[in-house]
Amino acid sequence: MLKIIQERRSHFLKEFNGQKASDSLIHNLLNAAVWAPSHKLTLPFRFVVYGPENLELFSTQIVQSYSERNPDPKQEKIQKMQSFPDKLSHVIAIVLQPSQKVPLWEEYACLGAAVQNMYLSISQEENFGAYWTTGNEIDSPQMRENLKLSPDEIHCGYFFIGGIDLKRTQAVRPEPKVEWLY
Repeated sequence: MLKIIQERRSHFLKEFNGQKASDSLIHNLLNAAVWAPSHKLTLPFRFVVYGPENLELFSTQIVQSYSERNPDPKQEKIQKMQSFPDKLSHVIAIVLQPSQKVPLWEEYACLGAAVQNMYLSISQEENFGAYWTTGNEIDSPQMRENLKLSPDEIHCGYFFIGGIDLKRTQAVRPEPKVEWLY
């Protein structure tokens, strides 16, 4: 299991080749998410999936939100957002739904573990990768409206999924900082 964790990598937009994932792969990722540790089983999250047929809509929504919120929008950023339909397979909007039953930090921890489970699942796919982006107009008024968020829900980013030609698995991490008490 440690090998799976150590080989988990984020793959970014420039690496995606436009290949589309099957719905079953996406369902497997979402099913993995619900197995995250969750105090009192609050499972304080929900997901909104933009499939291949809705990536143009997603791209348009992001560009419109960005352009409205920035008096001098950067054209290279707009072009990058406009490339989403050609590069991505799916986009999963990540939404925190606090339960008020446990401390908020526990709900965030559960959500992070849910996304990690999706990461670990997709890392087992030879031709697909993903990354969790917390940019791209998250929690903007327009995106909150597009995702039909209630006032208490928190938009925590997107999980971008795409086909990749080369799976990266190597990285270097420091030893953990540990103090042993006996």
